[in-house]
Amino acid sequence: MGVENFKKFQKEKITEKIDVKDIWGYTRVSSKMQLVNNSLEEQRSEIVQFANKNGYALKNILGGTYESASGDFTRKEFAKLIDEVKNAKQKPFGIAIKFISRFSRTGGNAIAIVNELVDKLGVHLIETSSGLCTNDEYSKLDIYSKLLDARRENMDRLEKTIPGMKSLLRAGNWLGKAPRGYTMRGKKVADYTLLQETQSITINEEGELLKKAWKWKLMGERDYVIRQRLELLNLKILKQGLSSMWHNPFYCGILVNSLIEAPVKGNWEGLVSQEDFLIVDSMLSKNKRNAVKEYTKNKINEFRPLTGFLRCECGCLLTSYEVRIKNKHYYKCQKCKNVSFNASTTLKSKAEGLNNSFENLLSNYTLNTRFIEPFKLQLNKLFDTMNTEGKSEMKSLLAKKKDLEMKIENLDKRYFDNPNFGDEKYNRYVLQFESELKANADQMDMNEKKLSNHKKHIEKVVEKVQNISDCWGRGDVEDKIRIQNLVFPEGLSIRAENREYLTKKVNGIFELISVFIRVEEGIKNEKTHQNVDGFLSVAGTGLEPVTFGL
Repeated sequence: MGVENFKKFQKEKITEKIDVKDIWGYTRVSSKMQLVNNSLEEQRSEIVQFANKNGYALKNILGGTYESASGDFTRKEFAKLIDEVKNAKQKPFGIAIKFISRFSRTGGNAIAIVNELVDKLGVHLIETSSGLCTNDEYSKLDIYSKLLDARRENMDRLEKTIPGMKSLLRAGNWLGKAPRGYTMRGKKVADYTLLQETQSITINEEGELLKKAWKWKLMGERDYVIRQRLELLNLKILKQGLSSMWHNPFYCGILVNSLIEAPVKGNWEGLVSQEDFLIVDSMLSKNKRNAVKEYTKNKINEFRPLTGFLRCECGCLLTSYEVRIKNKHYYKCQKCKNVSFNASTTLKSKAEGLNNSFENLLSNYTLNTRFIEPFKLQLNKLFDTMNTEGKSEMKSLLAKKKDLEMKIENLDKRYFDNPNFGDEKYNRYVLQFESELKANADQMDMNEKKLSNHKKHIEKVVEKVQNISDCWGRGDVEDKIRIQNLVFPEGLSIRAENREYLTKKVNGIFELISVFIRVEEGIKNEKTHQNVDGFLSVAGTGLEPVTFGL
């Protein structure tokens, strides 16, 4: 009996029906220069031709822009591609890319993404330049190998470029696009009109306006008010952009980068001094600490300026609200039961309003005209005390200047006396010394201004403190808030039982005024200038002339 008798048991081969397979395309370049060079169009054309030649229906092409391949989901278009594939009701057979390296250069991470596409979603990766597709196991291994090669190539590039990048950074040069307010010229710029051999970063028209923003912030102005003022000057900036600026050392001429061990002085002029930048940073850090679990029921209202400033004796910030039927405003402690204060004094109110009592409190820090000259005398002594540190710093800066000039002189001598010294070595050191010399000169100039302008500040201080109480009463809500924070920098508390204000810390200038008032009331019998001499060291603590920009 032959085996032919068993043929009837063999199943007939079913002829597969060939369907047109839908695919998507993805294109990407890593730089704007490649975008200009029509590289994207070349990739797109390759994908279209591949689909026509191999019987695929090209339904969608994504990407189409320049994005770095250093990360996967940090790329917006790449993330969009993966999201759309996952959410598509009709999944494509595959995603076509001219070169696998255009898909990703993250190596292992990229392989994990491809695995998920293939095994979970049934979507393959196709390299049009080679015809490789992950529907074949051997081709899949080749694609994985290419993804790893792309990662290795990236690492090799970094190994060669990072030392040069570090050298540029240490010399005070900026990598990447200059922040808002600056124009950068050099080799690595997108605008061809800004191309030049060496890098230079200069303040532009927007930068001049942003200088004003820094001054307003130092005066204690709120971000939304600063944005409104800038908009009146035809400069629009998002609140996130403004907040980011306060925390970016670039704006005080300092370069901070993870590639170098420590911050360095940048080769550009800051919009703000280093000292003022740190003052703003300190202000923001303090506000952040004080903001924990503290809130106001409503935004600050012109009839309730003490909201968020005044505390209950228990330590909780007072919130505020309005009884619309009565058209009356109140402050309230959210922690203590039945602790509520009327904001303003009325004919029917049982107690004096907090706004009125606060204005009366400020009258205790109003300078009588007959004490103006003695007050100026004490302010001069106060500023002299503050300037002692500045004079000491100026002495150090002068010594550093002489040292740098001597180094440059010795460098020149070694260069001309020793033919083996080398141009590259000379240029590197001379650039470093000249950069340090310029930074030193800027610091000296700033110090000189601080030492010479105290008379001007004294006149401004006297002008404001002659009637600080009326200034608060007549001012709008923003003026009121500035004055409150100026006189009582750490806030103010109130005892609910008798509505007594509890002051922790008073600005040194206003504490000095209270001494004169006590003298006037006959509490102290010695001469005015003698009474306050011993107080100067206390009054001067933490005092900055900029605080008086009311």
